[in-house]
Amino acid sequence: MKYIRILMIIGIGLMVSYIMAPSSYASNVPEDVQTFAKGQGLDEFKKMVLDDPVGYGYENEEEVKSVTLGPGFEVYLFDSEKFEKVSDSLIDVSKPTGQYDFIVQSGGVGKSFLSIEQFEGEFRVVLAGGDASRLDASLNTMTKSLSTDVDTLNPVLIKDGNIRYLAVKINGKEVNIPDVPTEKKSLMGGMDNNQLWDSSKTIDFLKDVQSQGVDPEVDGAGGYPVINSGTSENNYMSITIMSLVIALVGSIVVYMWVRKRQSLK
Repeated sequence: MKYIRILMIIGIGLMVSYIMAPSSYASNVPEDVQTFAKGQGLDEFKKMVLDDPVGYGYENEEEVKSVTLGPGFEVYLFDSEKFEKVSDSLIDVSKPTGQYDFIVQSGGVGKSFLSIEQFEGEFRVVLAGGDASRLDASLNTMTKSLSTDVDTLNPVLIKDGNIRYLAVKINGKEVNIPDVPTEKKSLMGGMDNNQLWDSSKTIDFLKDVQSQGVDPEVDGAGGYPVINSGTSENNYMSITIMSLVIALVGSIVVYMWVRKRQSLK
């Protein structure tokens, strides 16, 4: 019984520590948007794509009919005024657009985009199609690197032309991962969606691009500086260790409190 009591105390301590620890990032897709996307939004997507399954990148009508709705994000765009004042956060130099992009999955893998916005008090589909495979791969890399799932993490989606960044703040530090089209990889200074990047270094990179007058939307443009990742697995190992330490301290505090209560009786 004594050991069971100790285990229960430790479990309570872990729960308290978990509750006290800051969450990674709160959901930025309202419930009514989610509801529309899962129902009418996905139905409209299927109707549009069924007109030309092959043209949208699907094998046949059966594949289109079996698609499911994946993760969704509110779309943000860079704000030029904020860009000059912030040095370490892509989220802080961005502004929401009121549009929401969802990944449509086929067989559990990202295939297309479903974009939704509110217009005159009602939701409507503004885009169906495109290639969501790279963003899906970026999201998988992010969740695996941070050892969590998308529902817990729910990063912000920032668009810069046809380049997308997934950014998230975790334990006071912001990291991001870019979705870079193949034709843009040579212009991104080495950034890709194979690893996480320190957002402060990404900001430095983008400011260097801006100062050189390079247009990232012009294929073949040169002058993009090379950026090195400021993150490593050691960073995330330290985050994990810190979380365990917090949990252990919480367990000890609860245990000592219970022992003190018992001694007073």
